[in-house]
Amino acid sequence: MIRFSTLVSSYTRRQNGTHPNLKISHMLCHASILHRLKEPRPIEQVHAHIVISGLSQNTRLSNRLMNSYASCRLIAQTHKIFSLIEHKNLVSWTILINGFTKNCLFLEAIEAFGQMVNIGLMPNAITISSILPAIGNLRLTLIGKSLHCYWVKQEYPCNVFVQSALVHMYSKVGCPIAARYVFDSMSERNVVSWNAIIFAYSNNGMVEEAIRLFNLMRRSLSVDTFTIMSLVSAAFDVGDLQIVAQIHGFVVRSGHDNNQPVETGLIEMYIDVNCVDDAYCIFCEIPVKDVVAWTLMLTGFVKSGNWSMAVEHFNQMMATEDVELDSVALIAILSGCSSSGALKQGRRVHALVIKIGFEGDTFLGSSVIDMYANCAKLGDARRFFEGMAEKDAACWNALIAGNGMHGYGNDAIDLFLKMKDLGIDPNESTLVSVLSACGHAGLVDQGLYIFDNMVARWNLYPNQKHYACVIDLLGRAGRLNDAYSVIRNMHFQPGVDVYGALLGACKAHGNIELGVEVSQRLFELKPHDAGYYILLSNIYALSGNSEGVKSTRLLLRSQTLKKDPGLSSIEINGAVYTFMASEKEHPLYPEISRFLKNLIFRIQEEGYVPDLNSVYQDVAEDLKKDILYHHSEKLAIAFGLMRTKPGTIIRVTKNLRACNDCHSSCKYISKVFGRTLVIKDKIRFHVFHGGNCSCGDYW
Repeated sequence: MIRFSTLVSSYTRRQNGTHPNLKISHMLCHASILHRLKEPRPIEQVHAHIVISGLSQNTRLSNRLMNSYASCRLIAQTHKIFSLIEHKNLVSWTILINGFTKNCLFLEAIEAFGQMVNIGLMPNAITISSILPAIGNLRLTLIGKSLHCYWVKQEYPCNVFVQSALVHMYSKVGCPIAARYVFDSMSERNVVSWNAIIFAYSNNGMVEEAIRLFNLMRRSLSVDTFTIMSLVSAAFDVGDLQIVAQIHGFVVRSGHDNNQPVETGLIEMYIDVNCVDDAYCIFCEIPVKDVVAWTLMLTGFVKSGNWSMAVEHFNQMMATEDVELDSVALIAILSGCSSSGALKQGRRVHALVIKIGFEGDTFLGSSVIDMYANCAKLGDARRFFEGMAEKDAACWNALIAGNGMHGYGNDAIDLFLKMKDLGIDPNESTLVSVLSACGHAGLVDQGLYIFDNMVARWNLYPNQKHYACVIDLLGRAGRLNDAYSVIRNMHFQPGVDVYGALLGACKAHGNIELGVEVSQRLFELKPHDAGYYILLSNIYALSGNSEGVKSTRLLLRSQTLKKDPGLSSIEINGAVYTFMASEKEHPLYPEISRFLKNLIFRIQEEGYVPDLNSVYQDVAEDLKKDILYHHSEKLAIAFGLMRTKPGTIIRVTKNLRACNDCHSSCKYISKVFGRTLVIKDKIRFHVFHGGNCSCGDYW
């Protein structure tokens, strides 16, 4: 580090012959030194010397000092110096505004800009390019357009910095056409302006145009990290593996593959298109991985359902010295515990939350509540919730949703009303949780009342998810005509969730005509989702329409679509075991098979009869039985009964809805073996005990 005293004496010796006025000499000396300093400590030393020298009221020197502090992100010191300047000029205000903007204090920047204009100082090019990012980030479209008009009316000469800032501002407020108008009018363009227009299109979902502009840019300019990150952002919107691979190829060819932000972006991009193995290859090549890269990869393993790899990765992450676990990483692993029903691992993460000192993080707290609720420990979820010093809407939502999944609809409604009484405003997610809870519990009238009064009582307008909950609520109750009427009267185009809820109800109640009509809408909205083709095929099968089954299956095969296999997971002694339907190649299958035969025999003696209607393939009766006996949850339950002590609760998590046969067999298993079975399917919990289910056969 250069010593401040050395700089002063050196500069003074050079300037004393030229500037007889020692005060001016000192002022120039300090200004020159500040221009060279980039670290807080020497800047503070210069600041102290300025005060001692009696130069603290020199506007030019104060401006330079403000700029130095702002460059080091010391905005409090910057603002303090500004407040002490007696004769503030446009430069003073511009430095303050720019400091606020670069430190993401956008409201403060807007407020300072307003004060500046109110005292009669009009912005110049630098001021305008400094305030536009704040306007864009706050989405203040009218203010942005007004400033643009002011710039045009002043007839200032073209300025690449102002115009680039305008392009970026318009992209942030969702006006890509206006951004393109400014870009096309530019007589000079640099890498910043090109990046701004590419970002404008990628940020607003216009991926093809973003890529076209990127290719044009490459002909005249070298791309930088920001350009590539804009393309990565565009790839998220389109979700196309081919585009992702093209971007990755360009990154490698252009030599940006050793840039950590770019590599992290590529990891996220591959995870987004469900190519977790490719993401992991990039992750392994990063020499020094930060917490963002570790957490992204953890999220990828959780999202893909690779729980064993997620746990191994999390353990490696904790063992890495230079990586400190943050709340985002803990939320990611808690999400995995939640989705796989890994209670023991979940308790371990909860202990980490306490050990690290994140108990006060309400968002993390909501994840702990969600984990316990999804691991069938609703009591623990409630106790954790009640012990929280502060609770935000997310915490209430998690507990409301947990009660709903367990079938406690009235408790969910009580929590919802209590939340409002305590002055915590419900949000859109709250209404989704409570409406879903009403659907699971058959509380049709209560659910409809809440839905009908969303705007009047809670000032919330229903979206696709709210409508999907209401359709599901009516559909479960067999009121399919009412559900379809709600869809026809929606104030916006119904989406996949809405039609999907109605199609499920059509299957449950055997309404083929409506099911076919709804299916056609779903095929148009989401043509590559095999689940809806399978659902329609099952509707045909239940009605005995073999031709309908055949034509739907042919349509499915013609588009090379595959149904998601049934998967069920069970945690035993901290390890999670996953079974796939009819997976006879599983290494544990020979052991499970012998036990499973005995299990089927014992529950048949008690009265279990296989529900062959739960198999929709046109195969022989014996093969239908074999398919039913090897559903994934039966394999997981058999393994759990084998490997746990008598009286231990069996907890299984399934990725699809439970079929009628598995629901029936679980009742008998709970009675014959004297065990409580807690089965979490895609929709809700089923707690089987003594031959009965907590859902009351309403699911």
